[in-house]
Amino acid sequence: MSKILPKNGYVVLKAVESSEEMVGNIILPDMGKERPETGEVVATSGTYNYHSDKEIPSSLEVGDIVLIPKMGTTKISLAGEDYFITKETEVLAVIQ
Repeated sequence: MSKILPKNGYVVLKAVESSEEMVGNIILPDMGKERPETGEVVATSGTYNYHSDKEIPSSLEVGDIVLIPKMGTTKISLAGEDYFITKETEVLAVIQ
């Protein structure tokens, strides 16, 4: 099985399904609402700081649920799963 290992400040996120609202027996999909994407962190990498000659560890942990913007991330599919790859600095928030 393939594994995605990010480098130099990137994180790999597993896509988390957006919720749908149910009214009676009718499902209202979450379409037309501009929202950030939600993802679960599956891999992180540190960032090398050239000024101090040290690697700075990621502030994110595997399993964190985060929000990322819809634009500016790379979306890939691997073994039937959807993933996002983005810079750690592009993460908008951690959901707790």
